Formats: sequence, structure tokens, C-alpha cells
Amino acid sequence: MAENKKVAVLAAFTKLVMALTVSIAALCTSNLYALGVLAVLELIVAFFMGLGRNLVKGIGSLIIFAVILAGIQLLFATPFVLSIGSAYKMFIMAVSLLILVATTPTQSITASLVKQCYLPYNYAFMITAVLRFVPDLLKESKAVQEAQSCRGFNPSRNPLRRMIDYMMIIKPMVFKAISRSENMAISLELRGFSRKKNRTFVAATKLSGLDYTVMFFNLCICAAVVKYFR
Repeated sequence: MAENKKVAVLAAFTKLVMALTVSIAALCTSNLYALGVLAVLELIVAFFMGLGRNLVKGIGSLIIFAVILAGIQLLFATPFVLSIGSAYKMFIMAVSLLILVATTPTQSITASLVKQCYLPYNYAFMITAVLRFVPDLLKESKAVQEAQSCRGFNPSRNPLRRMIDYMMIIKPMVFKAISRSENMAISLELRGFSRKKNRTFVAATKLSGLDYTVMFFNLCICAAVVKYFR
């Protein structure tokens, strides 16, 4: 509960704007110094929003994945700047989304998309439902892997054979995801999901002075990166 109070300083709309503008700025530049600045600024933002356990683990995993991605590209004779730059871009875009998801309730994201971004409620709900079930899918994948290990599942060391072996984990997850989506569709239909045109939200969407200040500096930094470091 304490963590939720700590991360609720910025509105969901502010975090959405930050995630979108930082991602666009990262895609529009190939300068490693500019990408490094964006990555560091994101880590600073994550620190001030409250480094929860899931957020720390997620950022750590993304750092490892970025290093592996850069290493694979370098092994295939990809230019150094392009290899490091693509790893930076992947890291920046993934962390911006991770910060949004890990520090913002899904109800607040839905309310912001509908009331401030003027997105139809059906589409907003679809987006936030996907974000909501990502952690559940990760937990299910771990549970399925442990269950298959108890049954003697031992993936091969051969990379190609290993990909085939992991179908033993992917298949149960796909079936569970289909079953979950069908149950959700039935539940939404029984509750008259698509019948209401005017909807109200419990989550607050009002912006504070801090939100406007953060968005202003964020836009200035992203605009400078796009203009001067292409």
C-alpha cells in the first residue's frame, strides 16, 4: 500500500506522454550519447517513482537482454554504433513501458486513455487488459515450466532442439490464454460491456502542477534530442 501512494505522484496521462515521447525520441536518433542520456534519465525517473521489487527485476532483465542483443549483433559483424544503438533503443522503449505499467493502476490508464486521449472505451479496455494480463502470463509460464520439470522436462543444449522442446511449455500457456480470453468475453457480455455509452471512472485524471512541469521538461529534452542529435 505504501508503494502505491509513493508512485501515484504523477498522473497516468503524464506517464503515457513520457513513454510515448521518449520512445519517439529514441527511434529518431542514432547518437549513442543522446540515447545514453535518455536511458539514464529513465532510470532516474524510475528511482523517484519508487523502485518496487518487480520494477527492479524487470529493469535488470532488460539490461541483460540489451547486452545480449548487442553482443549477438556484434558477432554477426554489425557495425558497433548500430549494434549498441539498437540495444539502447530497445532498452529505452521497454523501460518506458515498464515504468508505466509497474507504477500505474490499470484503472487509471484506462480512464486517462478515455477521458484525456479520447480513445473509445472498447479500445482502451483492450489495451489495458493486455497490460493487466502480462504479469499473470509470466507467472503462468513459470508454473508450467516447474510442472513440466516435475514430469521430466529437460531442454536440450542444442539451440534448434531447445526451441522445439520449449513447445512443451508454450502449448499449455496458449490453451490457458484462450480459455482465459473466452471466460473474460462471456463475463463482459453478461455484464453488458458494450451497452453503456457514457462511463464514469473512480480513478482521478486531474493533472497537477508537477504533471505539467514534468511534461514540459520531458518534451524539451525529447525535442532537443530529435533536433540536435539525429
